Amino acid sequence: GSWLWSSSLRYFFMLPFLLTIVFYRKGFSQLSGEMKAQPVSWLLWSFIGFVLFYAPLTFAAAFGPGWLVSGTWQFTIVAGVLLAPLFVSVVAGKTVRQQIPLISLLISCVILVGILLIQIPQAQSVPFKSLMLGILPVAIAAFAYPLGNRKMMEICGGRIDTY
Repeated sequence: GSWLWSSSLRYFFMLPFLLTIVFYRKGFSQLSGEMKAQPVSWLLWSFIGFVLFYAPLTFAAAFGPGWLVSGTWQFTIVAGVLLAPLFVSVVAGKTVRQQIPLISLLISCVILVGILLIQIPQAQSVPFKSLMLGILPVAIAAFAYPLGNRKMMEICGGRIDTY
């Protein structure tokens, strides 16, 4: 079927489970209060963290080789580390912009080299267009997923947990 349907149906099917968890934990009023307090932020970062995550991922799965999509998805580890300067922390009452953790980046780059070593031999037998249809959308998703999720956690300020 269409990659658009796959993206949409994933969230439609997931919604009853999420609502059940929120209802069971008696978190409806807290969740709706947070959403009402900052609706534009919720829409923006939810769109980035979920729509710009899953739509490109399912697009890539529909038009690129599966091994390329799944291997490239590991780039999320590196992307999450590179996004650190977009977030702030409060240290001793002062707002401080986060730094890229160099040790984590080094370890993440080792993972990235491993991905490349696995994919390069197979990539030589795939047309360039297929490579780009598999890599570029996944790269977008790899940045969108941690960006949207971490910005939502920042907006909520620890008032809502991830369970």
